[in-house]
Amino acid sequence: MRGKIILEEAWNLPRLSWDAVNFASPEGAKIMEKAMPDIVGRIKEMDETGIELQVLSFTSPGPQISDKAAEGEALAREANDWVAEQCKNHPGRFANFAAICMINPQEAAKEARRCVEQHNFVGIILNDYQNVCNEEAPEWAETGPDPNGKMLYYDHPSYDVLWETLQELEVSVYLHPRLHHGEFYKKRPWLAASAHGFKTQLASHILAMCTSGIFDRFPKLQMMFGHMGEGITADLWRLDHKLDRKRFPTMPMSNKKLMRDYFANNIHITTSGHYSTRMMQACISELGADRIQFAIDYPYEPKLSNGATWMDTCPISESDRLKIARTNAIKLLKLDRAPFNLKLDATMEELNVGGLQGHVFGIGQY
Repeated sequence: MRGKIILEEAWNLPRLSWDAVNFASPEGAKIMEKAMPDIVGRIKEMDETGIELQVLSFTSPGPQISDKAAEGEALAREANDWVAEQCKNHPGRFANFAAICMINPQEAAKEARRCVEQHNFVGIILNDYQNVCNEEAPEWAETGPDPNGKMLYYDHPSYDVLWETLQELEVSVYLHPRLHHGEFYKKRPWLAASAHGFKTQLASHILAMCTSGIFDRFPKLQMMFGHMGEGITADLWRLDHKLDRKRFPTMPMSNKKLMRDYFANNIHITTSGHYSTRMMQACISELGADRIQFAIDYPYEPKLSNGATWMDTCPISESDRLKIARTNAIKLLKLDRAPFNLKLDATMEELNVGGLQGHVFGIGQY
């Protein structure tokens, strides 16, 4: 299938690309160090694999690692302006989520607005919790493993100014993992990152935000996260079964809403780095194809062809394939508008099926 759109595709500033060593084997880190800052160089493989557009994200942890507001805000501006410059001559091939420092909610909202209005960014990317030094930490900040600092989670009402801004601008927030801070993983580092820790930590943060009433106060706000829903999709029934209002009367979430309501109206998941055919079918059954979007997680997944071929051959209906691989993203991120101008109503025949050479992921394998 031609005309695919992929979300959660990472990049890094050239001066920081060495950080790939923290997320891959020595051999893989060398590949990622070169690939992370090379934006325009991705177009060749995109053409070969039928990918029309990548939505780019400043890689984890981004500004969330900065524990001082001035430093984090400066890093966010540097990153956002750099990637905007890289993409400006290729508006039909790249879109961007803005990196945001979350220490000062008002400044976070200002940077989000600047990036949308000045650079045509289509949303913001938040890499899980925000570090903050003790000197700048608000009273509601939470303690963590670092005695010199604390952590900020986004279920606090202080962030309403940001959610209000995103709702007004009609852009989305993408929640992405970062390395786990728990003591459990110090002796089990192989579980700390993408294999397990990313999912467990971010899922807890997402559920905290959902149960805080954010979507009740801002009913048009749209949230996205990857890896087939960070494990939450499989737990929707149990979440609604166990979030007992009589047992937890102070839970801010509306007592007229279920978690499933938010997944139907405010939440979207992506396939980033998770090419499981059975899980894709389960997510379609649980959420509906309208709430799922295609993502590869490049360059952490180093070959676009693997994800693209799986998307092209996954045994789902052609109408669902078109939604997941293309039209859902165009609708949510408004990619049919300038400067992107993607065609929303293109049929599969118009997009041209086929032409990929790669491994076919059958249902019996995953």
